[in-house]
Amino acid sequence: MLVLVTVRCSALGAEKHSDMNIVKNRITNPLLDSQADSENVRQLFKTLKDDGSWGGIDYRDKTRAGWKAPQHLNNLTKLVLAYKSPKSPLQGNPKLKQGVFASLDYWLKHDLQNPNWWHNVIGVPKLLGPLLLILDNELTAAQRTKGVEILKRGKLGMTGQNLVWVADITINRGIMERNPDLVNNAFRRIASEIKITTNEGIQPDYSFHQHGKCLYNHGYGAGFAVDCSRLAGLAAETQFAFSREKINILADYVLNGSQWMAYGSTEDYGADGREITRPRQNAKYLRTAASNLLKLPTGREKELKALAARIADRTAATLEGNRHFWRSDIMTHLRKNYYTSARMYSMRMDNTDHPHNSEGLKSHYIADGCNFLFVSGDEYKDIFPVWNWQKIPGTTVEQTGVFAGSPRRKGTREFVGGVSDGQYGLAVFDLKRNKLQVHKAWLFFDQEYVCLGAGITCLSQNQVITTVNQCYLRGDVTTFSTTETKRLSKGEHRLESPITVHHNNVAYIFDSNANVLVSDTPQEGSWSAINGSQPKDKIVDDVFSLWIDHGSSPTNSKYSYVVCPGMSARQAKAYAERPEVEVLSNTVEIQAVRHRKLRLSQMAFFKPGNLEIDEKTTVAVDRPCLVMIQHLGNEFRLSISDPTQKLKVINVQVSGRLQGDGCKFDPEKNISTVSLTLPTGGHAGQSIVRMLKKN
Repeated sequence: MLVLVTVRCSALGAEKHSDMNIVKNRITNPLLDSQADSENVRQLFKTLKDDGSWGGIDYRDKTRAGWKAPQHLNNLTKLVLAYKSPKSPLQGNPKLKQGVFASLDYWLKHDLQNPNWWHNVIGVPKLLGPLLLILDNELTAAQRTKGVEILKRGKLGMTGQNLVWVADITINRGIMERNPDLVNNAFRRIASEIKITTNEGIQPDYSFHQHGKCLYNHGYGAGFAVDCSRLAGLAAETQFAFSREKINILADYVLNGSQWMAYGSTEDYGADGREITRPRQNAKYLRTAASNLLKLPTGREKELKALAARIADRTAATLEGNRHFWRSDIMTHLRKNYYTSARMYSMRMDNTDHPHNSEGLKSHYIADGCNFLFVSGDEYKDIFPVWNWQKIPGTTVEQTGVFAGSPRRKGTREFVGGVSDGQYGLAVFDLKRNKLQVHKAWLFFDQEYVCLGAGITCLSQNQVITTVNQCYLRGDVTTFSTTETKRLSKGEHRLESPITVHHNNVAYIFDSNANVLVSDTPQEGSWSAINGSQPKDKIVDDVFSLWIDHGSSPTNSKYSYVVCPGMSARQAKAYAERPEVEVLSNTVEIQAVRHRKLRLSQMAFFKPGNLEIDEKTTVAVDRPCLVMIQHLGNEFRLSISDPTQKLKVINVQVSGRLQGDGCKFDPEKNISTVSLTLPTGGHAGQSIVRMLKKN
């Protein structure tokens, strides 16, 4: 019996080591399969010093964010791949081998580190690990020992994406130490982080939080999607494999969450945290995540292929619909020819991240109603150095000109949220910041959306403005009024109302009381002003800015405008003369709009009340809430949500006899009352949609 047990244990050990080798090959083979740039490698080899360093690298640099020393490891990676790749004409070259190990020894000897812990614990070990695996059999005992010592700094712990990174490093270390149990433990820790949670990580609405209650679907969430799907692929069909449940959560996170915060390869910068101030941010990572997931059994292959195609070409397999992420105070709205969003924050949510590593230095107002609008997709690409950060699109801001302290803050109001039926949506933001307060609403339809503001009051002498847009200037700016059409000259202009402004295939239609200003002039700035690790070079770009001036010390001011993306100037003029939308109310009690063609009304009740939406229909509620009601032949589609995320039941009264779940009809009053039980826990704030029959 003892012999049998010993044999069985030996077989299990051999199987574990075999699976570990499979994982190792899956890590190294894609790297070795890449085509090396021989000319670039030769140039790097020529500039390599005898001691294994490069003259163009500042090894003494201690910059926390853009640390320059790891360029050494990037250069070393190119040399290693050229030396080991079967596709490389330099494979096995003896002189190149000398350069590879001289460069490796230089790093191991000097063990360069940075004041920012991340580089030492995650950044450097992530770069070094795969190189050690590729060179594994050629390492000396001293090189192996020192290399593993550096990898050990990535200890298992932390949460969210940070945990995924250190687990990835631990897998590399476990392979180097020939320790399958360590590899298995690392995979298990990664799998344990792939879950729905109300702490850091994937939220019940498939938004992503990192650094506390901070929206990060892009940035940290991007790394989470790519790394977890890649690691799931590494473990597939081995003893380390992830369960089907974990794989499904990853697919849901990408398809139900992050892809709804992107327009082709353009990301919604409002979901990027402090990383909005890094150059060249985009959503191309979603194609990598989709490709990784296509190697796994998700049952959602068609959607993943469509996502990958759309990242390569925005017009492919167009994504259309409306999503409200109740856990993160953001609503996104996608149509075939545009993307837009409303970004908010509440007592439950932080507006952005702290300026770690001097990033995001002016991001104070990024969630104060930020309303990005993409038609071409490049409207804001790397515009941020020249942005006026107190004129972020969609925001209502007291113009202090000051960016003091950390931009991160938690909201002070709880009535912040949205209602969505998956196709249309209403987002509402009760904003109180310092001496300014305002009720803001966005009402999203098909060819247009409406923006409302009410109760704008500021107890200071500073000017208050609502910025409609601030993007690159592309072509002419044209205005239409009841009396004339005018192409504006360069400069700043105060416009007569009512007015329609057209720029870059977007029309902005204002009500008769709007005090509208437009600017189409060059603006200048630098990356370093918003991200201390970036260059200080002056950047100048032509910028289109459009805003409403509420003056200084406004009291109970308001605004109303319609945005029509994808419209020519001629179409804009015709639409402005006969708009499809009607503002039913824009007060601190009720903000509401009716779309005539869609027969859809959207209402924000800041307190119990009632509203007549047409001659035959009145809607009343017994609690503050958000309501959408659409006539569909002999049916009503009723959608409702609780922005406070505290209520248990809401009763909605609608004129006439209706039939459906929780519906009671009072024949004397000719009113139907619909009683709706609201979601709780992590789903509090989620919309309820009911179909009701009309008699």
